[in-house]
Amino acid sequence: MNKTKLTLFMGLALLPWCLVQAAGHWHSGIIGQVFIGPTCPVIRPGLNCADRPFQTGISIYSKKGKFITRFRTDVKGQFEVRLKHGRYVVVPEGAGSSSLPFVAALEVIVEKREFTPVVITYDSGIR
Repeated sequence: MNKTKLTLFMGLALLPWCLVQAAGHWHSGIIGQVFIGPTCPVIRPGLNCADRPFQTGISIYSKKGKFITRFRTDVKGQFEVRLKHGRYVVVPEGAGSSSLPFVAALEVIVEKREFTPVVITYDSGIR
């Protein structure tokens, strides 16, 4: 192999490592779970009316409004997204809508090397 091809090959082999390190966010982000409730119109003793896990889509924006990523929670409503430290707006699917279920966007601060825990609750409208 000539010197040019060897140098290019070695450079490409190092490229993914450099991108991961340059991004600097593999040890921080947001971890959370989404629920929906209430689940019963009338709460009675012995009736399980606890909020239930809810699968939905979530978009993440920078504090300045720049789109960062979009993902879906798992069937248990759980999610984890890796982000650089900073301020973000978490926008669950349907946020700001006038139709049920109701949910609001929330601001989240991600610290360096930490996962910020969040709980998002949709209002089912059941009363």
